[in-house]
Amino acid sequence: MFGRMGRNRRVADADVPKDACLIGSKSLVANSVYDTEGGFVGKLEEVVIDTRTGCIRHAVLAVGGVLGIGSKLIAVPWGTVEADVERCRYVVDVKTMHLTAVPVPADDLWLQRGYSA
Repeated sequence: MFGRMGRNRRVADADVPKDACLIGSKSLVANSVYDTEGGFVGKLEEVVIDTRTGCIRHAVLAVGGVLGIGSKLIAVPWGTVEADVERCRYVVDVKTMHLTAVPVPADDLWLQRGYSA
């Protein structure tokens, strides 16, 4: 599944460990985020990548509101978000989220593209 990239290009099998858990970036965004107790927290709206290292640094979550209206964007360290592959969702420890979350300002044009709160 992840061996092909575009036309006639292949990812070298040596580059991907056999036990790797890979996911495409399009599959990340818009997935639901739940707390460790199974309660709905919000939606994953964006991932922030450190262009110097190529590593994901933060997950931007839309939290609060009703039916997506009035929700706020917060950024949490990527390490606080855990993938639940079986249920196609993410799990975050809410206590850690509250301690580490940073609000995304309304005037942050880079992260606000395509998002309407």
